[in-house]
Amino acid sequence: MLDRFDKELQEIKEQMKQKQKWEDQLGRLQDEAEQQEIKVHMLKSMLHKEQKDVDRIESFSIPAILYSIIGRKLEKIDKEKQEAAAAELKYQEALRTTEDIKKELTELQSRLTSVEHADARYAAWMREKERLIHDAQSPLSEELYALMDQEADLRASLKEYGEAFTAGTQARDALERALKSLGSAESWSNSDLFGGGFISTAMKHGKMDDARGDIHEAQQVLRQFQNELSDVTDIALSNLENDQLLNFADYFFDNIVTDWMVHSKIQNSETQTRKMLHQTNELLSKLDEKITELKQMRDTVAQKRMTLIETGQ
Repeated sequence: MLDRFDKELQEIKEQMKQKQKWEDQLGRLQDEAEQQEIKVHMLKSMLHKEQKDVDRIESFSIPAILYSIIGRKLEKIDKEKQEAAAAELKYQEALRTTEDIKKELTELQSRLTSVEHADARYAAWMREKERLIHDAQSPLSEELYALMDQEADLRASLKEYGEAFTAGTQARDALERALKSLGSAESWSNSDLFGGGFISTAMKHGKMDDARGDIHEAQQVLRQFQNELSDVTDIALSNLENDQLLNFADYFFDNIVTDWMVHSKIQNSETQTRKMLHQTNELLSKLDEKITELKQMRDTVAQKRMTLIETGQ
């Protein structure tokens, strides 16, 4: 009977912790969805402006003639096209991120439905606990209950940290794949990538799409990692700053367009990715240390509980 009662408590505590966690995540994700919609509109306007700048320079306008006369038209067009390409890439990334967030919101709402009765279950469990504590035939005592409760909390925390660790490993793996794509792209030149129409050729290029896909995935899992970390309050977030995290893809696309346009190596993009990978690994190390600590605490409490049941003291 006691084992069943103990397992039920652990299940309820876990559900309550998940309920609180998912409610918090839902609130943060809803705020993020609103900010993302604003970002999409801003990037769309920026893209239109940059494209207009390209069209203006390439047309037979007075500014175009003046740029030709002083020998700077090609330089000006290149600069405008670089900015237009970066705007296009960031806009497409923002659209994909918006769809990701919508899917995550739907999933979170479904998860919350599965634990909506957790608080009611706990209230019923507490009433049963009080009855058993005052039942002379029951092995349950205040001291034993306290140990059961402590162990259940530790197990629930372990699961929470484990989920954060899993999200972190996914982020690490995605960043490593992104680095691999960048490594294979180091020799890309301006003529290889931009032989045809500037934006259309760039967007259709097979290797470009591979790199974009890897960076998008890295951005997505980094967001999820950040969300999990936000629920683990005693892990320092200073090493993975919010602005860097949520705008990682933007930094990447700014660097990647500029670097490729001037035939240089894409070292800036690689450096940014390696930096994010290093910070992710540092946080994974901290999470691993905390998980080890929690496991030791759980085992100690479990042993005390077993000793109390076996010896009565």
